[in-house]
Amino acid sequence: MDEREATDDRLPVVDLGPEPTQPPRLERKYRYLILEPAVLLIFFAWNVSSAVFANQIVYQTCTGAFGKNKSLCDQLGTENETEEIQQLEKAIQPYSANILMAKSLVESIIPALGSMFIGPWSDRYGRKPVIVSCFTGAFLTYAIVALISLLSMYYTINPWYYVLASITTALSGGTCALITGVFCYIADVTVEKTRATKMAIVEAAVFTGLLAGTLSSSYILRWTNGTTVFAIAAGAVFLGLMYIIFYIEESIKPNELSETNNRARELFRLDLVSELMQTCFKRRPNYDRLIIWLVILALAANIFAMDGSQTVFLLFLRERFEWTVKDYSYYDASAIVFMIIGNTAGLYVIRKLFNPSVTVLAALGYCCYAINSTIQALASEPWHLYMGTAICFMKGIAGPMSRAVISNTAPPNDIGKIFSLTTSIESITPLFSAPLYTFVYKSTLAWYPGAFNLITATVYFTCSCLMIFAKIFQSMYQTTTYTSIN
Repeated sequence: MDEREATDDRLPVVDLGPEPTQPPRLERKYRYLILEPAVLLIFFAWNVSSAVFANQIVYQTCTGAFGKNKSLCDQLGTENETEEIQQLEKAIQPYSANILMAKSLVESIIPALGSMFIGPWSDRYGRKPVIVSCFTGAFLTYAIVALISLLSMYYTINPWYYVLASITTALSGGTCALITGVFCYIADVTVEKTRATKMAIVEAAVFTGLLAGTLSSSYILRWTNGTTVFAIAAGAVFLGLMYIIFYIEESIKPNELSETNNRARELFRLDLVSELMQTCFKRRPNYDRLIIWLVILALAANIFAMDGSQTVFLLFLRERFEWTVKDYSYYDASAIVFMIIGNTAGLYVIRKLFNPSVTVLAALGYCCYAINSTIQALASEPWHLYMGTAICFMKGIAGPMSRAVISNTAPPNDIGKIFSLTTSIESITPLFSAPLYTFVYKSTLAWYPGAFNLITATVYFTCSCLMIFAKIFQSMYQTTTYTSIN
């Protein structure tokens, strides 16, 4: 085996170029914590504000767009709503859904286009600028939302101004750039032996941040107001930004960084995208190319259903079960806890007892999503939703196992490029799912507000079928395995 082949085995799955030389000093520095505190803080900010943000949109739609009295609008989303308030809620929700859809589109279009460039650019100019940019954009978004919310306490402000706040997040790269930068950085500062563990710890930090945000949002809102919630979210992201600026060092050595006076122009080099596309579409032995694309389609459909459902899910819960932010917080927290159990203990037990392939595990995860969405569509009591979450606690393994299939099918030097294209396709799907789900929800609001869940269930069932097809093609030929999952 030559030196190049020996090096290939150590390539990180999210990197889009040659692996930087491992800096031993950074390995020692980040023995316990790397980006976990910052990641926890930004996902805490996301979840502590998400339900409150939807509530704020509904409230300001009532006051700003419909011109209703503030005392009347304050009763929206509270327990024991009167018939008049319930009718007002039905009138306001379609307008609010349009605003939430527009926000989703703004945060998807630019990141979708930029995700194919960010990985190659960070190979040349470092990971830290990408991560700092993402945190800065998120901080500005939450700060602007807090300011608009504060002004709305004294003036009547149209809720469409909140969409403008999302522009800073979109221009900074959004979630796609954040995930790419974080995992590329971890791959740079870890060795193969510890890399999987470190990435698992980062995923645990994500869930912990989401759980903390979910559990605390309703209490913070009850004790204070929406403006304070958004300010806390901005403060959390700012702390994460300071952690990155002052503690995190650039993972690519100075002598490996490209020198140019215009780094922004280098970000949009089309030859990098051309190379990426050639890698993803080139012929491969056996059915490897078909298997890879089946998995990419499943991952894209997964985000399509997930993002589309999230656009209207809280509105559905308010309409169907008259839930408050507190009710939603309890439900979301329980869902996260069950997913953590499924992704850790559940996965460990199933692999020990039955030793299924990662393809079968991915199909199982998507099947759980489909069952859960069906239960949500048919639910007539709140406890039905909790039952669905408990029964389908393994749904969280769908995404990680799907990416493991790609890792086990493609050679190491192609994995990063394939993942980059996958992320880009995933980013584009909200452009289609948000309008579709909004249209379906508005059209069925009067007679069946949960109808969109049937679309979600169908999409996830299709994802499960795609993974089953991938397993069939794997069984037909002995696919060459380049990497293994720990």
